[in-house]
Amino acid sequence: MGTQIDSISPSTVGAEFYSLLDAVDSEFIADDFEIGTHTARHDFDNHLKVAIFEGVNPSDSLAELAEKTTIYDELTYMAGSTFSKLTNDRDYRAVVRLFLELLHSPQLYHQRGVQRKRLDWLDRAVVATDATNLNLTRSVAVPSKRHDTEILHEIDPGEKGLHLNLSARVDGDAKHPLGVTITPGVMREPTQFEHLQSDVEVFADLDSPIHVFDRGYLDYDRFCDLKERETDFICLLQADARVDVLDVFQDVEITDEQGTRVLRDELIELAETGEQFRRIVFEDVDGEELAYLTTLSSAYAPVEVMSIYTLRTMIEILFRELKQYTNIESFHSQSLNGVLFEIFCTLIGYVLVEWFRQRHPLRGGVPEAIRTIRTRWNTSLRTYG
Repeated sequence: MGTQIDSISPSTVGAEFYSLLDAVDSEFIADDFEIGTHTARHDFDNHLKVAIFEGVNPSDSLAELAEKTTIYDELTYMAGSTFSKLTNDRDYRAVVRLFLELLHSPQLYHQRGVQRKRLDWLDRAVVATDATNLNLTRSVAVPSKRHDTEILHEIDPGEKGLHLNLSARVDGDAKHPLGVTITPGVMREPTQFEHLQSDVEVFADLDSPIHVFDRGYLDYDRFCDLKERETDFICLLQADARVDVLDVFQDVEITDEQGTRVLRDELIELAETGEQFRRIVFEDVDGEELAYLTTLSSAYAPVEVMSIYTLRTMIEILFRELKQYTNIESFHSQSLNGVLFEIFCTLIGYVLVEWFRQRHPLRGGVPEAIRTIRTRWNTSLRTYG
């Protein structure tokens, strides 16, 4: 009589999507924030999984959300009213802690290291900083810090909503968030730059990144402060900014069938700051100029400086993907705590999508990965792809 060997069940798309969560002790975080267990069936871990899945596979209603918890493996049934109550009542900072610990997990450190090797012409990480406005589809109540039942203000649809301020590593195929703050939509994003900079500095594999940001962060004092701290950056500068040109390293014309372009590489003193920077000015065939201000040394050729700055578009792609394919602007909650809870769960979901698609490459990037997660959740990975 032959010996029967039990076959190991292959992993499903859903199990692979959540697999990175094992790197974080969610129950320890729950205890730290005094989040009690609602019932044995509705613990913090399941609540997180439901909210994260909702972030990348949004429901039109809480009833639809509840129905999905009965259909999709890896989730335990949760009534819509229970989800709403828990999301509004549980401290959103617990999810922020989980998000940050996830970003610092050994798995993501390793993944970023693998991506680093793919960009063989650049030996340093590139970090982009930017912000985008999140429009609200329903009113959000802002309670008093002293009295939870007292409503200080309501943010209504049609107002400026909320501001998502974000720093992200953009030097590979994937885009990893590194720091996030949420501010009122009326607040200008440059006020958050220093906070995001501090978030980046705690990553062990980002000891000397190159920072890229657009004109929204135009601040001469900030430029001087970054230089004083020996932090390299590249930023667009107005072509007519007031400067003193101290030296010209390169001034060339590039002529081909498209026309003639001009490239200048200069040492300048910026306005009245008394600080010296490198400025690269590129004039296209139509005479339009782009000026790049940087602290990078001449070891980086002008074309390399421009190419590094171009990586900043990756954070714009990240924002576009969040708005088009996730639940980042449409919430079930009507309290500020609940909205922030859902936003950070959605950001965790985005990180898990990137993790999933890097482990199981798909043509079509993040959109195709999200489509696969939505439509083939219960499907074995043996038949997937």
